Amino acid sequence: MRKDSRKVVRQDLGTRAWIRFDDGFSVRACRLIDLSSNGVRLIVEAPHDVADRFRLLLSRDAAPGKRCRIKWRKGCEIGAEFVDSKG
Repeated sequence: MRKDSRKVVRQDLGTRAWIRFDDGFSVRACRLIDLSSNGVRLIVEAPHDVADRFRLLLSRDAAPGKRCRIKWRKGCEIGAEFVDSKG
């Protein structure tokens, strides 16, 4: 069994969420796999079409959402970290 070396505990969710590209109005549905205070792991249909920076919405009409920066992409999954408004 592989040891989990993450610095922050992640919460498994499997709930629906939405991606909004910075300064955009349209949203794209995704699946929120797990969440921590530092970031998220998402499943999206076309991960390479997702911009390097986006906002994560936990409900479709949530505003402004959490600013995120992609750290990795693997298959249909994206790992992203939360960034502050200056990031």
